[in-house]
Amino acid sequence: MKQYDLICIGTGSALAIVEAMIQNNPKSKIAVIDKDVPGGICLTRGCIPSKMLLYPADVVRTVEKARFFGIDSKIQNIDFKKVMERMRNTINKDINDIRQGLMQSKHVDYYPETAEFVAPYTLKVGKETITAKMIVLGTGSKPAVPPIKGIEKTGYLTSDTILQINELPKSIIVVGGGYIAAEFSHFLSAMGAQVTVIGRNPQFIPEEEPEVSALAKRELEKHVTIYT
Repeated sequence: MKQYDLICIGTGSALAIVEAMIQNNPKSKIAVIDKDVPGGICLTRGCIPSKMLLYPADVVRTVEKARFFGIDSKIQNIDFKKVMERMRNTINKDINDIRQGLMQSKHVDYYPETAEFVAPYTLKVGKETITAKMIVLGTGSKPAVPPIKGIEKTGYLTSDTILQINELPKSIIVVGGGYIAAEFSHFLSAMGAQVTVIGRNPQFIPEEEPEVSALAKRELEKHVTIYT
């Protein structure tokens, strides 16, 4: 059985704890476990890829408004596949950099495996059994699929799987009225899709102040149909 000072499950924000421990004690021996690609949700399928998609959407809307500044401009074509590939190529480079850093670190044993507890403070990872007095669970989250009757027959996309598409849908319904729905509806509508947002909360983007939500809804409704 291998003994570590720290076992960290997850390679997203939890790596900040790993870095802090190494800085505090350069002799630390740490196990980092992640069955997914390294980098965490923010890098691999969250805030970073979504912001990389929002930028070309913002460019489209800016070009559309250029005439108000006396600039005659027109969008001839949008290469949707290229937009998506640019995002994925950038993300994959960062993922590979993190993977190499973990594999080459003298402080870290990197396990790209599934972990399970087999005893207190003891885990089985692949064929190894490891233990530590400190274990960090930074396992992230996954999209919640609403319990809509028949949804499993629709071939639905989630905020994860939509990042893998290469063909823009002609029309799409976004179920949910939060900030993730707002981001993807802005992106897809700017790319040329007909987008309808359906949210169960009376307030669009309910996490925000009412004034901010109202402004966001008013601006987005110039291009998107929103039901709340």
